[in-house]
Amino acid sequence: RGSAHSRADVWPSLESVERAVARLYRHVRIDITGPKDLQVHVERQDLDEMLGNLVENAAKYGGGSVFVTVTGQAGFVELMIEDDGVGIPEEDRIRIFDRGVRLDTGKPGTGLGLAIVKRIITEHGGTIEVGDVTPQGRVFTVDLPAA
Repeated sequence: RGSAHSRADVWPSLESVERAVARLYRHVRIDITGPKDLQVHVERQDLDEMLGNLVENAAKYGGGSVFVTVTGQAGFVELMIEDDGVGIPEEDRIRIFDRGVRLDTGKPGTGLGLAIVKRIITEHGGTIEVGDVTPQGRVFTVDLPAA
């Protein structure tokens, strides 16, 4: 019930996350594109945490470029977070959202980030999918109810 009354501007959240991730991964280029006036039915701190996890993972596991595309369609705001890394094997695309699952144990992390992302998204009536980017990389597609 509370999420229906929550409202967050997408663009300022993305800019805040971009600044924080750019300080951690100075070698990574982060590009954001899309309308700057879209809002979602999510509290700002939840939106920041969700986007922070997704963009930081893209910077950490990608090859140096992160692309975030925002679009509005049919009552939802779609966010596509793409990187140019090695991608995620199809057999692991469901379990990466489980608590404690880490596909790359050589990099720091707890395996909680994507579980938190999934919980935030589903609690607010949204969806998340993971796929490949051609020719390499991965893309997380998030749909959240538009405000």
